[in-house]
Amino acid sequence: MVNGLVKFGFMSLISGLLVSCNAVQSKPPPIIFKSAAYQPLAIDARRLEIIDNWQMPIADNYVGHQINPLPSNIVADWAAHVLRPAGGSGEVVFDMERIAVTLTDMPQKLDLKDLLSDQQSRKATAEIKAQIMWLQPVGGTQARVDLSASHSITVRESANPNEIRDVLHKTLKGALLRLDVQARKELAKIERIILR
Repeated sequence: MVNGLVKFGFMSLISGLLVSCNAVQSKPPPIIFKSAAYQPLAIDARRLEIIDNWQMPIADNYVGHQINPLPSNIVADWAAHVLRPAGGSGEVVFDMERIAVTLTDMPQKLDLKDLLSDQQSRKATAEIKAQIMWLQPVGGTQARVDLSASHSITVRESANPNEIRDVLHKTLKGALLRLDVQARKELAKIERIILR
C-alpha cells in the first residue's frame, strides 16, 4: 500500500514536470516595422540603392538571427519606405554598415537578499550604423550623412524564451525609432535634398 502511494506520488510529480515544460506558449513575433508609423521623405533623386555591408558574426552574444524577419531586412524596409526617390536625376545610397542585436550577461549581486529576488540578468542591445549618400549630377551636389543609433533593455533572470524574444524585438524597434529621428534631423540640414 505504501509502495503504491510512493509510486503514485512519484508519477504525479514526473507528469506535473512534463506538463509544466509545455506551459510556454509560442506566440507570433511582434511586427517591428509598420510603414504607417514612419512618414516618407521625398528625396531629390531618381533612384535609391540599398547596400547591406554587415555580416553578422557567428558568436554567442549575437542573437539577431532570432528576430524574424532579420534585422538587416527590417532596416532595409525602413530605408525603402522613408527614403523615397522623387527627383529627375541623381541617386541616394543607403549603406548599412552594422546592424547588430546582442544579448550579454550582467554582473549579479551575490548577497542573500539579491539571491532571493528576480534580478536583471542580461542586457539586450541593438546597434544600427549606416550612411546616407546623396549624389546629384545636376549642379554637382553631393552629401553624406553618418547615422548611428542604439537601444538597450535589460532582461530579468526568470524571463522565459518568449519574453526574451519580445525584448529583442522591442530593442530593435527602439534603435530603429532613434535612427529615424536622427536621419530626419541630419537630412533637414542638407539644402535641396528633401522635396517639399
